[in-house]
Amino acid sequence: MHSKNHSTCGQVMKSRLNLYKSTSRSTTAVKCPFLLSSIMYKQPTQAPVVSGYLGQITTAQFIHNAQIVGNYVSVLEEVDVQQKLQQKLKPVLGAWLDKDKICLEGTRTAIIKEISQWIHNNDTQIFFLCGEAGTGKSTISHTIGKLFDNCLGSFFCFDRAFSTKRTPSNALCTIAYELGIKFPEIGSKLLQTLEVNPNILESTDIQELWQTLIVNPAQMMVYPGHPVLIVIDALDESGDQGSRAQLLSLFVKNTYGLPGYFHVLVTSSLESDVVAHLQEEKTSYIQSLKVQYMNSIPDIKNDMVQYVCSRMMENEGSGKLKEDQCKFLAEKAGGLFQWAAIVCTSIHGQGKGGLSISEHFDHFMSLSQVSVNSLHALDELYECILNNAFDVHDQDAMVVYKSIMSQVLAAFEPLSQATLQMLQPEGDNDAVSCVLSLMGPLFTGTSESGNAHVKPVHTSVLDFLLDESRSKQFYVDKNQGHHLLANEAFHVMFRDLHFNMGNFETSYMLNSEIKDFENKLSTVIKPEMIYACSFWDLHLYELEPHLSWIPILEKFCYQHSLYWMEVLGLSRQIHVASRAARNVIEFLDKLKDSSNDLRKFLQEIPEFIWNYGIMIMEATPHLYLSGIPFIPKQSSLHIVYQKCCDFKKQAILSGKVNTWLDQQSIIGGHASVVNAVDFSADGKRIVSASGDRLIRIWNAETGKAIGDPLQGHSGKVTSIVFSPDGSRIVSGSDDETVRIWNTMMGRTIGTPLLGHSGWVTSVAFSPDGSRIISGSADQAIRIWNAETGETIGVPLQGHSGRVTSVALSPDGSKIVSGSTDQTIRIWNAETGKAIGDSLQGHSNIVTAVAFSPDGSRIVSGSWDQSLRIWNAETGNSIGDPLEGHSNITPIPF
Repeated sequence: MHSKNHSTCGQVMKSRLNLYKSTSRSTTAVKCPFLLSSIMYKQPTQAPVVSGYLGQITTAQFIHNAQIVGNYVSVLEEVDVQQKLQQKLKPVLGAWLDKDKICLEGTRTAIIKEISQWIHNNDTQIFFLCGEAGTGKSTISHTIGKLFDNCLGSFFCFDRAFSTKRTPSNALCTIAYELGIKFPEIGSKLLQTLEVNPNILESTDIQELWQTLIVNPAQMMVYPGHPVLIVIDALDESGDQGSRAQLLSLFVKNTYGLPGYFHVLVTSSLESDVVAHLQEEKTSYIQSLKVQYMNSIPDIKNDMVQYVCSRMMENEGSGKLKEDQCKFLAEKAGGLFQWAAIVCTSIHGQGKGGLSISEHFDHFMSLSQVSVNSLHALDELYECILNNAFDVHDQDAMVVYKSIMSQVLAAFEPLSQATLQMLQPEGDNDAVSCVLSLMGPLFTGTSESGNAHVKPVHTSVLDFLLDESRSKQFYVDKNQGHHLLANEAFHVMFRDLHFNMGNFETSYMLNSEIKDFENKLSTVIKPEMIYACSFWDLHLYELEPHLSWIPILEKFCYQHSLYWMEVLGLSRQIHVASRAARNVIEFLDKLKDSSNDLRKFLQEIPEFIWNYGIMIMEATPHLYLSGIPFIPKQSSLHIVYQKCCDFKKQAILSGKVNTWLDQQSIIGGHASVVNAVDFSADGKRIVSASGDRLIRIWNAETGKAIGDPLQGHSGKVTSIVFSPDGSRIVSGSDDETVRIWNTMMGRTIGTPLLGHSGWVTSVAFSPDGSRIISGSADQAIRIWNAETGETIGVPLQGHSGRVTSVALSPDGSKIVSGSTDQTIRIWNAETGKAIGDSLQGHSNIVTAVAFSPDGSRIVSGSWDQSLRIWNAETGNSIGDPLEGHSNITPIPF
């Protein structure tokens, strides 16, 4: 009886565990015997069995079994945290440590020892390992990751082949996720942060994400008794120089804030921007940075010999070389491990057949001597391998080669052979396998027919094939691939999109409540459909606009776009709909005779997603049941989609509007009057200043607050503006100070700027962000150095009343100011001297001034209820006053 009841209790606990995994509710950890009571409450059908069991066990048995349940609850809580973090942060899969990609035992010992000693040394937190392409940086980083697995907090590998997913922002979300599941304190803090500020995940500010998702939670940790290592591999593949800039700045300058036992290992090729950052050795922040270059690592020759011998001598089967041949090959490689690896792979026979081992070897040894500082050796090797695989004189074969490879390289994420085959025109059944089977030494995934991704073994292969001056007859034109993939994406969608793509049996459940949702989804929506729906617009955007696309786009929008949005909702990519609409509108704008009706239809898609996007992702059937019925009556979407859905079954009695609302949202949060607002240059954030002495930053898309309010002023905040790059905010207050704020850290930079003797009414940044202009009730204008906070020159004086508004010309050479003295003045921004006489014409206080984008005109607003336009060169009024307002506050041009 005892054994039976013990078994039943275990079954109940197991059942409870499964139930727990399928819900998002957390279990409260309480002391026994309430643990078992909790199970009884969650699983009432098992309650009598558990109750009977409780009545029979001894105290010792009860404690023992309660401990078992306690262990289960602990596991349940960990599972819950992991599930919630995964759901919210959406970590990138496959970018983590590869324990098979490690250095051969006994090689790279010097650099591994150096990095190991650095990890246990708290003097510096950042280690940059840099070198030319193909020198083995990534292999070293993976080796370190495996050696320090016990203290590895996170490992993220950038890869240009996965550039659409392995973005800098996604990398930080993935690092945060891995830290969160390894360290409970970080996981708890992350969940708290994401509950309070879920919209932080939509930020494109890398420094803000780093601070919010990684630094702040890490500061909550208790020292675990060992270092915590974060590895960032292939930083140079995180994007172009523009997108890399924030990451480089982050890891070189702004990693302060992490606990001292955190260490970040970064590997990167020697791109020009990387070199420029690392060569700033005289700056103070470099003191916390350790840099090692691959060409200065000792014992490279011996390591190379050992590597080649292990590949070519000790393996059985084809490709076996003698020791002297291995040494010759190693010497030939000249320190370039990528060259040696590809030669070894090729000699082993993964390429065109018909050559003996010795012939392969002699062929490669006849190539030029390798140098790590030159691309010529790799180029020559790649050309040699391709010449062995393809006959350049066979025009038909080369046409097929260029077609398939253009698609491989143009794909916005690596595709498997199977998916590539499904994206081929009908009749090309063997083209993919015929080409890829010969690309083994240069591409992964070529020997498998399943789901392995086809991608270059190294970025140098990609660079070679896309540069016609290097690859010559093997040059691959990505535009051809974009054209082919765009065509086939539409073909797949036209053929297979339909109502209820998810094959739902009911609309009464959230997607997340459907058992085994992800696996079921993969059976009804194939990879080629997911790819087509996700990237057709990006392929189209890369092409030269042509009128022949108009009928295709019209067919897609008017007949298939509704079901396309269903797929995007199911795959949690509904944001793609807004992006695609904007891309196609831009595409159409380049065509003179494009359809206005089509443009109007596309313009409404972001509006629809704004209103119903979250619902479509969480409960996709309600795209049809709740989204479509409430589309405004006069909307282009309503006219089109009513043909797809039966509206007669869904009578909207009230609440349906005729047109989309102009007002997107009402943002609330301040406790007093909002005195000033400004958009960031990228349009993604809003900053507001209020009489409650606070500054708040908002997500411009959602209207949600980003982070905590900025506090520091002791009086009302009267004026606010973003810096041109969005990294700083400057504010003015009636406490007579100007303050500069770091938007990432959410705190002031330096001390308040003191100098005004009256409340600060207006502030502005110069176009290059180097200077700040402030106007004050003390009738003066001041210019400040935005970096040091020091005043530049003497105050600009000339107004006989309070300065109410200031602005800088687009070229930064002029300042314009308005005042309660009813005049406008123009100033030389360099000398501080007034230019000409004051501009007169208003009959009341001038409240606002601004320059036109080209700097040729000035607009002013006044309490006399008029706007005036002025010639910025002559100071003359242009035309008559613009009248109609009853009151005018700050205005943009």
